[in-house]
Amino acid sequence: MTDNPNTFIVLGGTGAVGSALTRKLSSTGANVVVGVRDTVKAEGITHETSCDVHWVEADNPESIEQCVKVTAEKYGGITGVANCIGSVLLKPAHLTSDAEWHHTITTNLTSSFSLVRAAAKAMRQSGGSIVLCSSAAAQIGLANHEAIAAAKAGIIGLTLAAAATYANRGVRVNAVAPGLVKSEMTRKLWETEEAAAVSAQMHAVGRLGDPEDVANAIAWLLDPANSWVTGQTLGVDGGLGSVLTRNRM
Repeated sequence: MTDNPNTFIVLGGTGAVGSALTRKLSSTGANVVVGVRDTVKAEGITHETSCDVHWVEADNPESIEQCVKVTAEKYGGITGVANCIGSVLLKPAHLTSDAEWHHTITTNLTSSFSLVRAAAKAMRQSGGSIVLCSSAAAQIGLANHEAIAAAKAGIIGLTLAAAATYANRGVRVNAVAPGLVKSEMTRKLWETEEAAAVSAQMHAVGRLGDPEDVANAIAWLLDPANSWVTGQTLGVDGGLGSVLTRNRM
């Protein structure tokens, strides 16, 4: 434990955005707990940051609740939590199986609901910040995104309702909505020069996102200094969700 009063939980702490966020929060001297499915895979980030590791599964609400409970007991409270657990499924509805649909909803939406429920209980006396990860795909129609768009749109609705419910407890609930971020999970969309060019052209700023772009936004929303911000979905998307692109000269 450090003398820094801030304590954060990052679910999905070994992913591209989650690990970037863990490094950023740890650099401030905060106590950081990462919730991960593969604790062996987490060894790299623990060596970098000295963060705590707790096992969680997206489809196991009890594991998420336990992660929050143990963290609150160890550090005497929680400043903020972020859910960086996610998945990508690019298929039209008629080719999406029931199993793929349920996995997409569980991984993205159910894990977010489980974290909101657990964190709201832990923060109901002292307040805090909850940040979820939606997507630009929830705000603009993108072909072959039906399942993931539905899951990520649900996160926006969850964010708004939870922000209203818990505001009088000092609990802020916000979301980020990234565009295409370079990660292992999205590699097929940018690993070739042609694919990267097409994807970059969809974003008004002309480039794909880096994990740090999203991590910086989440860290800002988690920061207690920004206590007048709640119920917002912040587009961190190079303009994908709101700005029409134009041909580059």
